[in-house]
Amino acid sequence: MGMSASQARLLSLQARQSNLEYQGQQINQERTILSQQCTALYNSLLEMNVPTPPSTSDFTTVKYVGENGATTYSFDASSVKPGSEGTYCLTLGTTEYGASLNKNNGYVTTSSGSETVYGKYVTKDTYVGSAESTTMHIGYEASTSEPAEGAQFMKKVSGADYEVGQKVYVRSGEEFVYTEMTEEMQAGDVYILASSGYNKDNGDCAIGNEITTEVEGQPEAKNIAKDALSNFYVLNEDGTIRVADPEKDFVQVTGSGTNIEYQLQDGKTYLWKNGTREDSGSFSNDSNKALIAGKTPYTLSEALEKGIINQTEYDGFVNAINNAAIKSSTAGGNTDYYGPDAFYIYKDDDNNFHFALQSDVNDGSGAAVTYDYISNGAYTKNTEYDYTELEFDPSSGRITAITIPTTYDENNKPLTYTTIDVKAQTETDEVAYNDAYAQYEYEQYLYDKKQQEINAKTSIIQAEDRNLELKLQRLDNERTQITTEIEAVEKVINDNIEASYKTFSG
Repeated sequence: MGMSASQARLLSLQARQSNLEYQGQQINQERTILSQQCTALYNSLLEMNVPTPPSTSDFTTVKYVGENGATTYSFDASSVKPGSEGTYCLTLGTTEYGASLNKNNGYVTTSSGSETVYGKYVTKDTYVGSAESTTMHIGYEASTSEPAEGAQFMKKVSGADYEVGQKVYVRSGEEFVYTEMTEEMQAGDVYILASSGYNKDNGDCAIGNEITTEVEGQPEAKNIAKDALSNFYVLNEDGTIRVADPEKDFVQVTGSGTNIEYQLQDGKTYLWKNGTREDSGSFSNDSNKALIAGKTPYTLSEALEKGIINQTEYDGFVNAINNAAIKSSTAGGNTDYYGPDAFYIYKDDDNNFHFALQSDVNDGSGAAVTYDYISNGAYTKNTEYDYTELEFDPSSGRITAITIPTTYDENNKPLTYTTIDVKAQTETDEVAYNDAYAQYEYEQYLYDKKQQEINAKTSIIQAEDRNLELKLQRLDNERTQITTEIEAVEKVINDNIEASYKTFSG
């Protein structure tokens, strides 16, 4: 190899060597990034909280039960608070029967926003009942037989004897068609029904079967009961949906009192909440910013005003709330128990009513306890007894007897007492525990799913890192070969230089 060729080859090899080193640096940088991603995934795995299954002890309470005559009393430890003059204030529950509110286990979600309503868009013209069919008279078939004595037949007469608009018959082939007289028809002959004076030579004709056709009746707008007005919303011009106003958005057509019926107004489009999702709309009500289970709640007064409940339902709900005597967090005076104005009412997708405390909905927790109305059943009525004395079992620390006031003086101080023996019973809220366990299983599912996603992403990163490692190894092998070849070329160049100097120096 000549001097010039050797020098060119050396430059080429050095350029390739430099390029391999650059590629190796890029691969190392990519592997560093992959390592950082893998570390981040591992850290996110460490930050995940492992779900803990619920303990039955968290849903177990000690309930005290005692009897005094025919009345059964019950209470738990949370019902005992400090009372007046060193005594206790005790809230006792007694079993009653009638209308009341039944507290549900678990919670429903609360939020703020717009309720989504599903249903059909309807107008007065489209919200109609089914129309009945009627039979319309068309005419008669012609007959070749002679009419019987006194039977009807078609008598041929001059059209000039009849006024425009009168009903007559005209012959069309083998049919006599019933129609209105026109000016053109007055210039010719027409037919009328007659039962005497038959003259075949005049053109009179016996008739056969009557010709009729079935005609659909004109559909009429449906009437809407007052209780059903809450199933309608009005489509505004800007495309939003609002709750229909019973006073402004409907026309009363019949009835009085609770039997009033309404129809939709002309020129308005409504959303009929019929339980389907054929169309959908959403509305926001400024006076109700809270949502319970995605539904807009109302106070009882608002629900009555808007026609969501009627007066009978309103009275029943008020009576049920008063009977339930749900203890308020505010003590003293007439504020010991929550009254009707403290509750929201809302309808679920099945049109069932539920209740929730306004304070529970608006506390920002995102969850609320709900209550259901029971018309005639057993419920627990809570009564507060101040100046109560308690007896305890020294060995277990549990209550064994309570002494409650029975009569009071004019200053509301107890005059007489009664003592009731009580027994402790352990009760587990199975429904609440099952709800909590179901929530645990759901969280465990999310945890496992997240863990699987992290493991899958880590596996992908590790596979990519192995590919880069193999590529780096190939580059390193090639670099070793080039380095060896560079050393050989440099030796050839050095040998050529040495030989040249010896030649010229000799």
